Amino acid sequence: MIWLLVVAILIVGFLFLPSVQETLRKPLTDSMRRFAPGRFAELSQGQTHYRWIGPERGPVAVCVHGITTPSEGFAGLAEQLGNMGYRVLLYDLYGRGLSDHATGPQDRAFFHQQLQDLLAHEGVVEDFILIGYSAGGCIATSFAAENLPRVRQLILIASVGLHAPRTPVAGFMERRPGLQDLILRWTYPMAARRYIKSHLSDPRSPSTVIRAQSAQTRRRGFFPANLAAMRGILRGDFAPEHRLFHRQGLPVLAIWGGDDRIIPGHVIGRLAEINRSAKQAVVDGAGHSVVYTHPAEVAEIIAENQRGGLA
Repeated sequence: MIWLLVVAILIVGFLFLPSVQETLRKPLTDSMRRFAPGRFAELSQGQTHYRWIGPERGPVAVCVHGITTPSEGFAGLAEQLGNMGYRVLLYDLYGRGLSDHATGPQDRAFFHQQLQDLLAHEGVVEDFILIGYSAGGCIATSFAAENLPRVRQLILIASVGLHAPRTPVAGFMERRPGLQDLILRWTYPMAARRYIKSHLSDPRSPSTVIRAQSAQTRRRGFFPANLAAMRGILRGDFAPEHRLFHRQGLPVLAIWGGDDRIIPGHVIGRLAEINRSAKQAVVDGAGHSVVYTHPAEVAEIIAENQRGGLA
């Protein structure tokens, strides 16, 4: 009987340890926001940290970051785009960077609401270029599909959402979301820290991005927010949206890292198949962090696309 009690205690500990660890993390405070490089908007789901980079007048470009990289990851590219004449809007998704953590499922409607609220708050009524990086590519893609008249062009950088799980184990987990949720809840914080550490070890990563990335892992709400996105918007396949873009004529530019270990190379071919009008380019020598390790190269590809130089 004693061994049954021990087993029961171990099982309970396994189930509740992630919650205990999350409770021990520090919540986001006003002092942490004191020197934020931007402003805060009180939106329907909480405070959102945002900033504008570039001239006061000019075409608007809105950047949507991934689930682990805050908006600071876009700062270098935003400076490049600002020099090209764009007014660039960066913002932190809920639970990342310096934005509030909002509970509940992080599905398409969740992310769309934050962006719609922010655009209304900032009085953006004209059409704009929408840029999505990594998991932010899913958000940008789904938002564009539901708001075609508002989006002038969709730019995807190392975007997820177009490839299936790579391994049989990953496929097995995808077909059993309940089991997947349980395992992710236990293992994700450790996996996320390893992922962030490995990517930020790249000497080309700006120190500001390294600090912003690392700070998130110590804050309450970051890991639950990422898990909510993995249970929500990241479980979708975005091929139907790209077929829609091809039919409706929305310009799409996809930029990939030549050495990306997150996005498999066959995604380039799949996008060409489902959206024959999409333009694509590869930054040689860049990994998944291409948006902040190679901002000049990414900006040059965007500029060349605007000049009509990409086939």
